[in-house]
Parts: sequence; C-alpha cells; structure tokens
Amino acid sequence: MSDSRNPFDSSDGDDRDNNPLANIPFRPKGARSTMASQRPPNKPAPVPSAKRLPKVKPSKLRIIGGDKRGRGVLYHGDRTTRPMKESLREALFNIVGPSIKGRVAWDLFSGTGILAIESFSRGAVFAVAVERSRTFAKTIRHSADAIEIAEDQVEVLMGDSFRVSPKRMVTVREEFLNTPWVAYFCPPYALWTEQKEDMFELIETTAKIAPPGSLIVTETDKFFDTETLPLGPWDVRPKGNMTLSFLETV
Repeated sequence: MSDSRNPFDSSDGDDRDNNPLANIPFRPKGARSTMASQRPPNKPAPVPSAKRLPKVKPSKLRIIGGDKRGRGVLYHGDRTTRPMKESLREALFNIVGPSIKGRVAWDLFSGTGILAIESFSRGAVFAVAVERSRTFAKTIRHSADAIEIAEDQVEVLMGDSFRVSPKRMVTVREEFLNTPWVAYFCPPYALWTEQKEDMFELIETTAKIAPPGSLIVTETDKFFDTETLPLGPWDVRPKGNMTLSFLETV
C-alpha cells in the first residue's frame, strides 16, 4: 500500500453488529429425544446432511443501502444456500464504506446475488454474480430484473466459480481497464476446508488479475484460521460467529 492509512476505515463504521450465538434448546442429562426413542434398536442415527434439510419459507433479503435501499432480493428458502446475515452485511458495508462507489464488484459464490446487487445499489459501476446452480442463477436474474437492474449492470454468470471466474476476470479487466474491484469470497463455510487449495488459488488469481487498489473480502466462520489465508497481511475483523477479512491488492 502506498501509505499507512487503513483503507477500510469508515466514519460510518460500527463493530457492534455482532451476530448472536444460536439458541440451543436445553435437554436434561440422560433425556432421550423423541426421534431417538422411535428409532428401531441397533439402527444408527441418520447422518445430518444439508441435502436433507427441508426448505424454509421463501423470503426477501432487504437491500440496506444505496439507490435500491429497501427493495428486496429473493431468497428461495433452499438451506444449501447460506445468505449473509443482514447484520453482517451491514457491518461489511460500514467497513468498506463509500469506497464501493466506482468499483467493479464480484460476488464469487453468489447464492442469492445479494452482495452483487447491494454493491451495485451502493454505486459499483458493474457487478458479476457467479453461481453454479442454474435454478439459483435464474433467481438472481429475476431479483435484479424486478428492481430494474439490467444485465449490463449486474451480470449473472452461471458455472463453477473456480473454473469460470478467472476467464471472465480477464475480459472484465480489458473492458474496465484500471477500474478497481471489490471481490467477495463468501462461500458455504465447508469450502474453506473441503476445497481450501482451490479457494486459496482463486484468491491469488483474483489478486493477480485485479487492478491495483482492488479489495478482496473473505467471510469465514470463527473456527477458520485466517492466518493461513494467502498473500496478506489481511485486515481481520471478528464479527460474532463469523470473521470478515480484507486485503488490498498492489
């Protein structure tokens, strides 16, 4: 960086928006659950799986800042997708502050598209939402269309982010020249361990292609060792059960 000033400081910053721990129902020691009592003897309990989780009621994620403030982005209710909580999203944009204006935004594991759409609402000149699910990608496009955001403003790129993002980054760099980026790495938390090498390689590739002065943002759970993140040094901000980390490219 060219000077010692922290590029992420914002006068609007507020670190009080920590996400509370989930409330865990108390069960007295020795008590058996209803499901356990109904299970046939010697039959093992089913292994929890995100794929088995029932859908929750579809809802709208509220855009909390910018031209589209108060408008909604559809969350389809599929629990294999983990939208960033509103309090954490607000903390993120408080830290990034007005520097989002004039940037190109990358929502690399998009899910609902909320980070790409909110970034455009707050002044990004262009945003790309990368989503491998065809169904989810269509939902993102529908959400953007519903609030009058065109395809040349927020692009929905369908495909595996590890494969399709670097190719698109090269062409976006050519199209927008030295316009700085903000790139969000907010995948399902399991990817930070199950595909750690792929995640780190994509971070390094993004930093290599991005114009100088771009921002890379990661969201991890509190158990992830942020000291293992590549490049650096990172500006690490714990937020309750989650951690936001920021890096400026040179």
